Amino acid sequence: MLGMECFFAPTLESNSREFSLDGDELHHLHVLRVKKGDRFLVSNGRGLRALVRLIAFDHAHAHCTVEHLEWMPGELPFRLTLAVGILLARDRFEWLVEKCTELGVARIIPIIGDYSQKGDILRIDRLYTKAVAALKQSQRSVLPSIEEPQRIKELLEATQGAIVVCVPDGRAPSVPRCDLTIVVGPEGGFSPRELQCLAAGNIEAWSLGGLRLRSETAAIAATSIVGAAWRSYI
Repeated sequence: MLGMECFFAPTLESNSREFSLDGDELHHLHVLRVKKGDRFLVSNGRGLRALVRLIAFDHAHAHCTVEHLEWMPGELPFRLTLAVGILLARDRFEWLVEKCTELGVARIIPIIGDYSQKGDILRIDRLYTKAVAALKQSQRSVLPSIEEPQRIKELLEATQGAIVVCVPDGRAPSVPRCDLTIVVGPEGGFSPRELQCLAAGNIEAWSLGGLRLRSETAAIAATSIVGAAWRSYI
């Protein structure tokens, strides 16, 4: 199925036998020149992915029949959350969301840091659109949730499971077998107050090597490390 196109249909349910695609997904079908009788994948973003066949077109809908359903195909065995400082350039944060969605992140939390720079305001709707495109590219069955920005203190108070923070003086990553939150600081780094909050928690510090990385590079590197480790457990 890796060579098949994947589409997004939130209305797909476990008892669906037929359903329709419309709007952007219908346009995507036309762009890809999908024909009657062709088969492709559809994800509902909530863990369900279907192999479907196109049976008819009309001016507003593409009518499909479901041939096979899978629950959570290709997803990581534990829930991975990425909490990362808001970037000055909005397009770089959008690119980060796209790539980390492809790598298996289940939840993305923008962090407002004491040293965060005043740049473009994040648009959650644009981040959602980027995540949907990445879900389709990677054939995922789960669309990551993208939450409103939080402060470090709020994040730590609300987070369950293991937490790691990426810092230059950390240790080599040792990936736990449980739900995990990766914390990556903003471009200006963590303030002394934020470092004190992090130190007060039961948090492991990871080093990603001896080079100085952009925030989005560190986020992708840490996500890749966790994904590779967890997939080796499957």
